[in-house]
This record gives sequence, structure tokens and C-alpha cells, in this order.
Amino acid sequence: MKLHCNWMSAGLLLTVGLSQHVLAACVVAEESKQLDPVEVGFCESDAVFVGKSEGAIETIGGVTEEGSDTKHFRVQRSTVRVVDRFKGAPSDKVTLIADLYAKEPAYVFEAGKTYLIFAKQLKSDTEYAGAVAACSVQPTLPIADAEKALKQLELHRKGQKKIDCNSIRPKEKT
Repeated sequence: MKLHCNWMSAGLLLTVGLSQHVLAACVVAEESKQLDPVEVGFCESDAVFVGKSEGAIETIGGVTEEGSDTKHFRVQRSTVRVVDRFKGAPSDKVTLIADLYAKEPAYVFEAGKTYLIFAKQLKSDTEYAGAVAACSVQPTLPIADAEKALKQLELHRKGQKKIDCNSIRPKEKT
């Protein structure tokens, strides 16, 4: 099954030595909203892990190319210590990047807080962007809100309820 949701498809554009994110439009297809959100999030993500934010650095700047207007950027780079992995092989410490001036929303991490992170890998092996609710049926969650998703991911890891990205289960009725 092909998922119809493009969230945080991102890359880094290096312009005059400064990094700026270029994000594709995020659209959650109606059929994706009818599927199990944890399974969709798992299948859309390059990495799914629990991580604790250790701090963040924000960069604000602008670049003016000859003959054009100044392009401003505001990027937050959060250092996150990976505590547990469910998908992918993120290193023990990764950088979560949020382009705060992008048209699409970005997930901002608070220092000292722990999250269940559904992430897309960016240009480097240690740079990721966290999924946001506006762009994914399963966004990154503060750990306090992630109990149900964590249980489901643990069942997958133990082989008791495997996630098959070619056959995602429908969303459970609530």
C-alpha cells in the first residue's frame, strides 16, 4: 500500500554557508486518516524513537541573492539523546531541526522533555525533522501523551502485532 501523505519532506539548501530548510507541501490524504495512525506514522517515518531533548540553539538570519529580496530564516536545532529505538538506526544523539519560518509547521522540542518521535531523516545521518499533526496522522508526541502508541510499538517489536506497511490496518473505532 502506498501512503498518500508527504510530511516534512525536507532537505538542506546551503546558501552562502548558511543552512535553510526547503519543505514540500504537507497534505494528509483522506484515506490515510482512515488507517491506524501509529502504523501510518511508523511506515511514513525513517526513524521512530524515544528521545530526550537536551537543549536547543536557534539561528536567525537572512540571505540576499543578487537581484532578489532577502530570504529570512529562523531554524531551531535541538540536540536529542535517543533512549529507545523502534525503527531506523539513529545514533545515540541526533539533531532535530525545525524551520520556524517555513510555510508548513515544524515540531519544536523543549529542553529536558522526553518525546516519542516519528521522524524524517534530513541531509546528514544525524539530522531529522519530527512529524507534526498538520502533516501526519501520527505526529511526534510528548512522552506523557504517547502511552497507547508506545504499547503498540512494543507489540510490534515483540512480534505480537507486526506492522505491515503494505497492509496497514484500519483505524480502530473509538
